[in-house]
Amino acid sequence: MPISLGAHPRRLYVDNPLKLVVCQVRFPVLTRYGEPGFLAPMQDALSARYPRFGEEQQVSITLGPGGVAPAPLPVPLSKFRDLEDGWSVAVARDFISVETTAYERWEDLRERVEEVLEAAQGLGIPARERLGLRYINEIGHPDVTGPTDWRRFINERLLGMVGGEELGQDVIHALEEILLREEAGMLVVRHGHVGTEASQSNSPFYLLDVDFYDDVARGFDADETLEQLDTFHATTNNLFEESVKDDLRKHLGIKEEIDG
Repeated sequence: MPISLGAHPRRLYVDNPLKLVVCQVRFPVLTRYGEPGFLAPMQDALSARYPRFGEEQQVSITLGPGGVAPAPLPVPLSKFRDLEDGWSVAVARDFISVETTAYERWEDLRERVEEVLEAAQGLGIPARERLGLRYINEIGHPDVTGPTDWRRFINERLLGMVGGEELGQDVIHALEEILLREEAGMLVVRHGHVGTEASQSNSPFYLLDVDFYDDVARGFDADETLEQLDTFHATTNNLFEESVKDDLRKHLGIKEEIDG
């Protein structure tokens, strides 16, 4: 049964709490990846927006019951970046992603994803194995010194015990992960209080990390992918707005409100 959320307008905030937005498409391994010139047509297509090109090595670390598993061999990764370093496109042998730390509105991200999907048509991608859209918010407020202070700003239904008197102000770090089955895919919500001791910025914040994905294999179709991303985004927007209160909206500052 889909999550029950009210329909909310899209609000663009002056003090945007989004730290990172990632859209990723995974596909079967491209055996020709790494051949000289394989990515040249894609680089040509993306060079106007992303003139900075570089190659990296991606290393995955797995944490299991027995501790940290041995890291596999590094995986080659190509990255296209804009001059401001706010947007990037990553291409590997089994995925393409669009990432930004400068997110303002959905239309901008959608347009860039469409452009990347069009540029990727020449890579010979046979199918899509996973589609994901992830929004990571770090919500801060100067009046928050401990978890119970979030009751002014975050919906109590989301806070649960962390915002209650039972645990008080001494909670250093409390995160919950919720996995929901939706009609369009799977919705993962990671949220909770991150205290000063656990925060890299030395200021407490409320994490709201929403990851909507579909791992049902299907054909690689740009139009279908964009339509599904529209659904992911609409649900994510409603979830964020359902999670915050007017006092937080006032603090963030509403720059623009868009219906639909």
